[in-house]
Amino acid sequence: MFSCKIVSCDSDNIPIAAEHNKPLIIGRGPLTKIKDPRLSRNHIEVVADCEKGFLKVTFVGANTCKAGNSILKTKNETVELKHGDAIELLENQYSFRVEFCPVLNQPVKSDTSSSSPQEMVGKQTTLNHFLTKRKSTSADDTVDPSLAKKQKIEDTWEEVDGGKLIVFTTEGVQHKSKIAAFDLDGTIITTQSGKVFPTNPQDWKLNFSQIPGKLKQLLEDGFKIVIITNQAGLSNGKLKPLDFRQKLFDIRAKLGVPIQVFISSGSGIYRKPAIGMWNHLTEHANGSVPVDVGSSFYCGDAAGREAKWAPGKKKDHSSVDRLLATNVGLKFYTPEEFFLGHRSVPHKQPDFEPRNLDAEIPLLEPSDSSLSQDKQEVIVLVGFPGSGKSHFAKHHALQSGYDVINRDSLGTWQKCVTVLERSLDSGKSVLIDNTNPDVESRSRFVRLASARGLPCRCFVMNTSVTHALHNNKFREFTDTSHAPVSRMIFNVYKSKFQDPSLEEGFTEIVRVNFRPAFRSVEDERLYKMYLLED
Repeated sequence: MFSCKIVSCDSDNIPIAAEHNKPLIIGRGPLTKIKDPRLSRNHIEVVADCEKGFLKVTFVGANTCKAGNSILKTKNETVELKHGDAIELLENQYSFRVEFCPVLNQPVKSDTSSSSPQEMVGKQTTLNHFLTKRKSTSADDTVDPSLAKKQKIEDTWEEVDGGKLIVFTTEGVQHKSKIAAFDLDGTIITTQSGKVFPTNPQDWKLNFSQIPGKLKQLLEDGFKIVIITNQAGLSNGKLKPLDFRQKLFDIRAKLGVPIQVFISSGSGIYRKPAIGMWNHLTEHANGSVPVDVGSSFYCGDAAGREAKWAPGKKKDHSSVDRLLATNVGLKFYTPEEFFLGHRSVPHKQPDFEPRNLDAEIPLLEPSDSSLSQDKQEVIVLVGFPGSGKSHFAKHHALQSGYDVINRDSLGTWQKCVTVLERSLDSGKSVLIDNTNPDVESRSRFVRLASARGLPCRCFVMNTSVTHALHNNKFREFTDTSHAPVSRMIFNVYKSKFQDPSLEEGFTEIVRVNFRPAFRSVEDERLYKMYLLED
């Protein structure tokens, strides 16, 4: 496996992974943890040629930097670096070191020893070194490139997607079609202190004494041992990267088997139950070996078990491990089932089932309700954030010639009222695309319609809170133009909600069913997965 890392010489930051032939911008920000305003956010662009062992560095910032022996002052000035060369983002400050694995383009010392080729493979740190040293006398004597794959690899710690995903691969890992995947906390390890969360990086022990033996048997049976874990503490500052890395070293030593660990450091598509970590494993971190999902499995403690699933046991904190397995199509075990041979126990099903949506359901209830009217009117939408209001407004109200008023774009309800008055005065029908949870928030629009003798209908989005939360999470993953909506906003809406009634002055109350429509097959596949953690 060829790789390139840019390692900080000044701090304990996780090394920055530069993917082969993929441009990467480095500067002030979360990737380097540097806040110095003298450093541009886009300071240098690097492109690694991992196969040849060169890193191309292009200066794109404002203040001078140093790459190797070159001082870069002019924009788009470029220099090529190799393994061991240094980068100073500002002269004499913020130093980084370029590291390639295997190390290419290094001078090779002569070796007069009589080691056999087989012995030499074990001794050399790089395949390039071995190929250089081996004497070749004929075409039949050429080295089979597959020898490189048979060599053990050193431990690697790789950041992906700006550190949102971290991949830790220990020496001896071999790519396999059968994957034995495990959660970490509560599955492979638990706290030594007995507390729910570790009190320090050393507060851990193996969850069961049977774990090392079971993992060694899996290795003998042709499985690759993988750990897939959510570790939000890495991004919120509660967990130092170097401490966690050392913890993984210690865990690997205790297990006695090579492991590959996929770590989601925050929120987003890599965080379970979303399948970003699994996808990276199958697409980028298993060599060219395709994964046999039917022969693989996932084991985790976040299984949705209710309280007292065993004597004295509390309910599981979530269902993310079981849901990840369902999303991928993997067989699932709890730690007790896999390591101790316990029987399976009942578990809670998710409140919202994304796979069972009916795309043919009538849009409106009653089904004979009209989407629009020929005469001027006001329609007030009611629904959670993410319940489909804006989609309904765009694809139905706007196409019917209605003006659409939205507080998100205007800022305040007072501005919404002002724009509503202006639209009604010009003879337009209007749809109010706000959440409008209670009588008070709706009354201001009903009064304006009533004062003009206009009908005012209420369209209520027939979407539960968990369905709306699912929609919001899907929107986070697929549309970066939408800012994430916090769970608190949903809770506030739920606490304020009052079911609309005709007594408020509405001429009709219509329920709007959610009918999904997708831009692509990939979006549809993602939407029909479990995306919520509880």
